[in-house]
Amino acid sequence: MSEPMTREEVLAGIRQEIAEQRDAAQHEPDSAKRDRMLRHVRSREGLAEEEAEAIAADIADNEQSSLSLRVSASLSMALKARAAAEQIPTSALVRRILIQALEQSASPALTPEQIEQIEQIARRVYRESA
Repeated sequence: MSEPMTREEVLAGIRQEIAEQRDAAQHEPDSAKRDRMLRHVRSREGLAEEEAEAIAADIADNEQSSLSLRVSASLSMALKARAAAEQIPTSALVRRILIQALEQSASPALTPEQIEQIEQIARRVYRESA
């Protein structure tokens, strides 16, 4: 898995976009449109640092990793059926169930049997998506 983009890398990309927008504006024959494009460029220049910070934070927040696990055939079928009924991928359903289980602090999140079943599903999903 590759490292998420750093703030500096994001900022470099934004600055490249701004340079391309400035170049396009300077070649615009319509003076009103050119002025509008240049105002937009100046506005983006003023917010580039803030924009890069926000984008880098979003990238870091959305970083994901893969998890493999085994579950019984019946649980796998039940999860796939439920995911199909909700019109979402099985992996999204399993992720939602795991998040909900972890958020319940009063009782243990999962029994050893449930953990084994979830691990089986994750492995199967991983194999199917490869």
